[in-house]
Amino acid sequence: MKKILIIDDEVNVALLLSKFLTRNGFDVATASNGANGMECLKNSDFSLVLCDYRLDDTDGREMLRNIKINYPKTGVIIITGYSDIKMAVELIKMGAYDYITKPLYPDEILNTINKAIETQHALLEGVDDDPSATADKGLKSKKQVMAGEFVVGVSRASKELVRQIELVSPTNYSVIILGESGTGKEAAAKSIHLSSPRKNKPFIAMD
Repeated sequence: MKKILIIDDEVNVALLLSKFLTRNGFDVATASNGANGMECLKNSDFSLVLCDYRLDDTDGREMLRNIKINYPKTGVIIITGYSDIKMAVELIKMGAYDYITKPLYPDEILNTINKAIETQHALLEGVDDDPSATADKGLKSKKQVMAGEFVVGVSRASKELVRQIELVSPTNYSVIILGESGTGKEAAAKSIHLSSPRKNKPFIAMD
């Protein structure tokens, strides 16, 4: 059973979230501030931490930094009341798996948690890079599905790329896509364009 730690100073939110996740098969613990949360992490192993961005004694950025330094195998999802894309990008760069905004929706929470745990498991097991992985796992990682006019891989790296594209597409940020020739930089750029508010305008690729 996967263990999840909820760190939130809103007791009612933590309680409701704890009950919901327990009903869905998770072993859940709660903490009301950052200090208590770090104490919980010290005393038990958790697969995932759901941490509110604003806490009485610290904030989500500092908690994320401390967790990643001291418990690098534990995934982190930040909960925030502010849909701030700039903050989201910063947190993900720091190592957060994702962030979810209040009000919290059960389906979104469960979907995000399951994806985070799956990704964390793949990182720990080295599924994508370990040549000794089973044949079934190898075949699964090489499967591809069609998404519109693009072929999208289902490996952890491919899913992470799609998630990053979805994150920046709605913004006006300038994006630099790096990679060797033939790795799909133009396809990634076009995917961003087609998911952006400018999708009805021309996409011009320059060599």
